[in-house]
Amino acid sequence: MMLPKFEIKYIDVQWHDKNTVLKVVESYLPLPVSYDDTQKNFNCTTTIYPKAEGIRLGQLAFRYLDGGTTAPYFEKADGARVQLKKIKDKDSGKSWWIEAVSWKSDTKQWTRTLHRTAGAVKAGLGSQSCTIHIGSSEFTAEQLNRYLSDFKSDLWELILDEQSYVTAKAKKVEEGGVDEETLKLVSNLMSHAQNIIKKPKSELREVQALKPRNLVKPVNRTFMELATKGYSKELTSRATTPSFNVPENRYVLFVLQRLHSILKQLVTISQSKINRFEGMTMKLTERLNDFSGEKSINKDLVRKHLEQIKKTYDLEYLNSQLQEKFQACIESRVFNRPQYKWQIRIRGASFTSNRYFLDIRTDNESEWFSTQRKQRQVFIHFNDDSYADLFEKDIEYEITADIFQPSIQGTKYIYTLNELYSVKVLDDEGLNNRRDKFSEELKKALELDKRDWVKKLTPKELAEQEREKRSVQTQLTYFQQNKAKVELVFEQLEPKLAKFKSAIRMLEKIGVRPSPTFPNSMTFVQNPDYQAMHSGYKKVRELTNLTDEDLLLSLEKVENIGLVNMPLLYERWCLLQIIKVLVQNYRYQPDDEWKRQLLNIVLSHKHSKPLNFNNEQLKRKVQLRYEPLLNNGRTPDFVMDVEFETKGGITKNKRLVMDAKFYSDEIINMHGGIAGIVHNLYHKKDYSEGGVNAVFILHPAKGAIDEIVSPQEWGEVSYLGELSMFDWDKMPRHLYHQYGAVCANPVLRLRYLDEIQRMIGMFLQYGIEDNALMGRPDDVESINFCISCGSHELTKRDTTTSNSRSAWYECDTCKHFTVYNHCHSCDTRLVKNGDYWSYHSQMAMEPLNIKCPSCESLV
Repeated sequence: MMLPKFEIKYIDVQWHDKNTVLKVVESYLPLPVSYDDTQKNFNCTTTIYPKAEGIRLGQLAFRYLDGGTTAPYFEKADGARVQLKKIKDKDSGKSWWIEAVSWKSDTKQWTRTLHRTAGAVKAGLGSQSCTIHIGSSEFTAEQLNRYLSDFKSDLWELILDEQSYVTAKAKKVEEGGVDEETLKLVSNLMSHAQNIIKKPKSELREVQALKPRNLVKPVNRTFMELATKGYSKELTSRATTPSFNVPENRYVLFVLQRLHSILKQLVTISQSKINRFEGMTMKLTERLNDFSGEKSINKDLVRKHLEQIKKTYDLEYLNSQLQEKFQACIESRVFNRPQYKWQIRIRGASFTSNRYFLDIRTDNESEWFSTQRKQRQVFIHFNDDSYADLFEKDIEYEITADIFQPSIQGTKYIYTLNELYSVKVLDDEGLNNRRDKFSEELKKALELDKRDWVKKLTPKELAEQEREKRSVQTQLTYFQQNKAKVELVFEQLEPKLAKFKSAIRMLEKIGVRPSPTFPNSMTFVQNPDYQAMHSGYKKVRELTNLTDEDLLLSLEKVENIGLVNMPLLYERWCLLQIIKVLVQNYRYQPDDEWKRQLLNIVLSHKHSKPLNFNNEQLKRKVQLRYEPLLNNGRTPDFVMDVEFETKGGITKNKRLVMDAKFYSDEIINMHGGIAGIVHNLYHKKDYSEGGVNAVFILHPAKGAIDEIVSPQEWGEVSYLGELSMFDWDKMPRHLYHQYGAVCANPVLRLRYLDEIQRMIGMFLQYGIEDNALMGRPDDVESINFCISCGSHELTKRDTTTSNSRSAWYECDTCKHFTVYNHCHSCDTRLVKNGDYWSYHSQMAMEPLNIKCPSCESLV
């Protein structure tokens, strides 16, 4: 494989003048570069932000990895070349090549064109070349800064607010992240600081000053003046002046600065929580108000639904599709076994792998040989499981195959299909049933058209809606109460920021300079104000979980992170959202070293040790890794390994791979849309590791889903693998809910974290299970939890349906209702989580009913 002899990074250059570089800040990760064997050229992709005026973003820079000295250039469409400018980072010693069009002395910056022109540009880099594909993003400066401020606020909150993940503390911490003791302590510290400022400790320092002749205490300079000036009213004398820049005051100033920094973050976190709870309250209120006896129906999805049904009884279309699949099955096979002609119908799967209930006969004149209750059971066994995928349930086929007499085991008659030579669909009762189904659905659609596509809910649907309404009301009350708590914290802390800042300025004004060294003098024993500042600072750090000095210093460094590389920032932001879902929403407890490891990821940019989370009640362990190396050599952004114990005591494992793509709609289209990106990661890059792992993309684009397949609100911007969407994903679907693309965008959606929670919740509830039931109970093997709030405290309710295999649970905490069911066509497990939290697709004209993700039939 051809490797690049160069790297491309974002850098931010500070200039003294047009030829002198003061500082270079480089992003840690270079842009991913791939080699195109056809074009004999490297390729990479980046984004420009034409609407982000007034924001300082990094620029693209090139660096030779082999010590090359040939000046790189951009090649224009007309073949003309634009030479790049060489600069040197004096701190790292690295040489970079950048675009420098003209010097602007007022801003001390070289202008460039690459940051405002979408398209493609070819860069010549010695003996190699690279085409840079530039997409345009609609993000404004305000929106980009929203990611940065959210990132910093979320990081501080995760580190400081242990209520998020510690469920049993000796002292109850308020939802504001600050308890009453901390609030009182901050007030007392402010009072002691004001007392110190009124009467700060000082020392008399000897200086030289002019004094009247009769008060002079002579120094050498005094005698010089007498010898040279003669009589003078004032002469230089020894004198003293009070100095406040003593070790005790320097330490107090340091403490005040640290307290101000911590307090500022607590205020920011409180404000962030207020905004979040207010958003949640608005969204829940909106959901509550939307509940009614009617439901709007998406007519475009209904039209698509009718077209799909129509194809299911189109004999010519079915045989065309069947032959395409059949040819793929028998490719390169050599047939040399007996051939027999049969007519068969597959009735359903049995408990044995590759064995199905069967109706069989030799021709139209013969009677069907089929299962008769208490008399016989008739099965077909496929020696090759790819043959099983050719046949749909309850449809009649004519086949030429190596099937002879069945083996008889008591009342069981088992036909074995060794080789299949030909197959075609016959027009029979099964297709007639589908025609009837189409007529019924068409009639419903025509009725809806008359009602302007508004459906009146049935009593059963109203009952389901009422359960969800009760859950929403419970959550709304919770968020309203906690919003009030956080507002109280904010109101008490926010005014103190200005007072602490004022105290800092007053000490600085009298010449005090900060020092972290504790003087250990008698002042801190005898003076209660100084004593209180030292002990109070230690107590504040303890209460805010910042007793670790390195942790505090690292958090202060976080404040210096800028917008040099937005894709990298988006990765880090997504990492925090994943952690927030695990610890805040799903109640997983991180291990003791997680804070240090998280900050190491954010600041050192090195592949760190995994972050470990545990949920003892659910008997689950989650290991989250950032940019790990898979066994196949690939490096996705995030890998989440789940180890869980089933109710039967068996330990199992499952992996979820996630990749953050800070792509605009335009760049997504450049990569072949969501279909192309998912296919590239799941199959070509093999993030699935042979189809074993679930693979999902996190993206901020609002137009990524160009073909909506689900009527739920989230279906407009996200895809959870709930139905077939891509050309390469055809029926039957074995990879349902195993790949997708989730919109994670705080600017676009009010409750953006719900999108990530729905994906992770789906994986933890459904993705870790074997959902091909083959007659097993509908309930999951793992310990049940609430997808809405994460609680394990559930009450099992009596079912009111005829399905004895189903299981119903109600969350004791938030009253969310979950139903475990199965598809009566293919026996795939289905989980109903209500209208909002459901990750299966709903039926186009049955808004509270769901489609099977495997066979896409009605429940």
